[in-house]
Amino acid sequence: MIGNIFEESKSLILRYFPERQIYLRSGGEVSYFVLKTRTQLIVSTIFGMVAMWCLITIFNLVWGHNPLRGPSKHNKLIKAEYERLLDDAEARYSNAQLQLTQQQETFEMAARSFQEKHAAIAQLVNQPVIDANIPSMDLAGYAKPKILRSPTVRDALPRVSRVAEINTTGVDIGVGLDKPLTNLDETQNDILLAAENETLNRIESARAIIEATNLNVEDVLSAGTFGSGGPLMSVASEGVDARVGTIKARAFEAKLLDDALTSIPLGQPVEVDHYRTSSFGVRKDPFTRRPAMHSAVDIASYRMAPVLATAPGIVIYSGSKGAYGKVVIIDHGHGFTTKYAHLAKTYVKRGQKVEKGSKLGGMGSTGRSTATHLHYEVRFQGRVYDPDKFLKAGLYVQ
Repeated sequence: MIGNIFEESKSLILRYFPERQIYLRSGGEVSYFVLKTRTQLIVSTIFGMVAMWCLITIFNLVWGHNPLRGPSKHNKLIKAEYERLLDDAEARYSNAQLQLTQQQETFEMAARSFQEKHAAIAQLVNQPVIDANIPSMDLAGYAKPKILRSPTVRDALPRVSRVAEINTTGVDIGVGLDKPLTNLDETQNDILLAAENETLNRIESARAIIEATNLNVEDVLSAGTFGSGGPLMSVASEGVDARVGTIKARAFEAKLLDDALTSIPLGQPVEVDHYRTSSFGVRKDPFTRRPAMHSAVDIASYRMAPVLATAPGIVIYSGSKGAYGKVVIIDHGHGFTTKYAHLAKTYVKRGQKVEKGSKLGGMGSTGRSTATHLHYEVRFQGRVYDPDKFLKAGLYVQ
């Protein structure tokens, strides 16, 4: 059977590729060569393979399987990878910019906090002097009183620690300075807390002394230069601990109370040996022997005993004044005035500034008087008050 197939294949090949003679005529001569069956098969096979390769190439070009397009596809992959890397780089850059902005804002907030706290510390350290831009009254330039002790305990309950009320600023700017800055912030907080406690003690003691005179603290403060509201006080900036503004406000309150204490006549008008001859209030008049209101206290000593100013101020009257005899009247500011009557001699003149303890005159018995003594009178906003209250309160102030 195989032999038959071979014979049929051989006969089919010989039919299509028989041995051929090709004649060539040139110059009257004829030549020929024989193209054998084997040669024809080889040539046909070669041409068939070339044709097949051309068909495959055309097919790839038509259906997108062009092998020449391989480099282009690789380039696209490289381009896509590059774009992905570029997007990642831009995202990292944006993230770094955001972190830098946040760190800058944190640093600026910490800087504002340090600045505010430093200003508050400077203000507290420089007490009783405050902002130089705030005009102060003429009488506030005198020596400030020193509170020796408070006449009464004002706090009904123990104080609550304020340590937790000032929070440490979270300084985190991503550098090695974070811990030193945090330590600086904690140090400032400790200083502010200590200064605040000291300021609160001053406020409470000053209020207690003022109230010991039977005066209302708010009335005294409202009679001052700044009134009850006071000038505009800067508070902590946005992002800065608001507690700093509270501390600065308390420091300013302490300043107002210091000025008020300076104006309140808390000194002793007579410091030499003396004794009380008459108190404030209703008494039997020494001349008419009838009940009469006595608006002062009478202090007796030897003739020409020095009479002293009980607070700094300005002399608004010096001379004779009817039944009071020779009189000196001083305006201390904050609505306070004092009157020193029945003097034998005066040492000051109208418009003169005097300090606490300045000699105003010598004790005498001029005017409506039975013997040598001092008529000492205290007024607040035109109303007379018991000088004994002021004298006793003055024992707690140096």
